[in-house]
Amino acid sequence: MSVSAPRHDFDAPPSDRAAGQQRQKVLEVVRRATAPVDAQQVAQALRIHITTARFHLSTLESQGAIRRRRASGGGRGRPRLTYEPTPRLDYADIVSLFAAHLGGTAEEREQRAARIGADLAHRVRVARRHAETTVADLVVETLGELGFQVRNVLTSFGEVTVQICTCPLAEVARTAPEVVRGIQQGLIQEVIDLDADALGGRYRVAVTPDPRAGSCEVGLTLRPGG
Repeated sequence: MSVSAPRHDFDAPPSDRAAGQQRQKVLEVVRRATAPVDAQQVAQALRIHITTARFHLSTLESQGAIRRRRASGGGRGRPRLTYEPTPRLDYADIVSLFAAHLGGTAEEREQRAARIGADLAHRVRVARRHAETTVADLVVETLGELGFQVRNVLTSFGEVTVQICTCPLAEVARTAPEVVRGIQQGLIQEVIDLDADALGGRYRVAVTPDPRAGSCEVGLTLRPGG
């Protein structure tokens, strides 16, 4: 029985290769944009038909490369859909931000890592305004988008504790737990600070040190107050 070799991009018909190249250009437009873009903006940027732009955007969304949102405002008729890169924690992002902030004692590294976390919240686009919500729902949604696994959420007298059992930064946590704690604190603090109005008040984030020294099993405690 003969077995066919896997087909690579260079084996694809010219039309398939051209579509793939055009789709990559669409992805680059979305990634370079400073705000979510719609199909019309992509079509204008690449000088392609809007139907073609919608097709590539839909494909990229199904592949997990971008995500779709309904734009606020607008009038009657078809709602305006916008697209932005899917949030992700990327070592390249982290390393580039470390270059500007890292150094000093363990305490200083944690403080610098908190600033990195705040920068990272904007880099991966989780620092954005939400409609009215609770601080617990906001934090769990944000952590889920970034690949963190939440073990438990406890609420008592206005204080919320979120226990994280695994996170995408586990490898970094093995050698620099204070850095990971700082990143988590800074990232979540930036997200909830931006949404203080939707939350009905301000919260401060405290990170419980990992007793296992680097397993990335930590707790985020959210206390009311600025």
